Amino acid sequence: MATTKNTLQLKTPTQLLKEDHDEVQGKLSRLEDIFGHLDRQAEVAAELKELAAFFETDFWVHFTKEEDALFPELEKYLPKDQGPIGVMLEEHVELRETNRQLQKAISAYFALGNNPERKELIRKYGNRFIYALRDHIDKENSVLFELTEANLTKKQVETVSKGFEKIAAEHQARKASPGGCCCSSS
Repeated sequence: MATTKNTLQLKTPTQLLKEDHDEVQGKLSRLEDIFGHLDRQAEVAAELKELAAFFETDFWVHFTKEEDALFPELEKYLPKDQGPIGVMLEEHVELRETNRQLQKAISAYFALGNNPERKELIRKYGNRFIYALRDHIDKENSVLFELTEANLTKKQVETVSKGFEKIAAEHQARKASPGGCCCSSS
């Protein structure tokens, strides 16, 4: 079906972030499934490495969009250090730390072998990460994004959208540069 520029409906920042959430939820389910098969390292290696790479680099672009583009506009209505923005920022810090621990456990699993202790660390930090991230996503979808839709003006939505585009372009440029992506969970 052909569409013209005039009929093309642009997505709002919250719609884009919710689409990110849907993608992440799928990846979290895949990660969770792998935890039951860690004893079969050869079978799960490719998918676990793919998911670990996503949660080490690309995933954090979502947080950058929120922290550098969305939250500054929301702060004009909501206090940064308390309420929903403060909670989200605190959870971002906790999720980054839990992901760092998960990444370390996955690296050890591949570098040092899949002994029971390493598998247990992956499950421990992985389940903590999955639970916390699902809870975080639910809060954003049901509270933060509702406040965003209710408070941001059209001009602010445009500002946030431009910020998202800039952040995404910078991320793609880093990925394309020699040495790959420099994003991290720290």
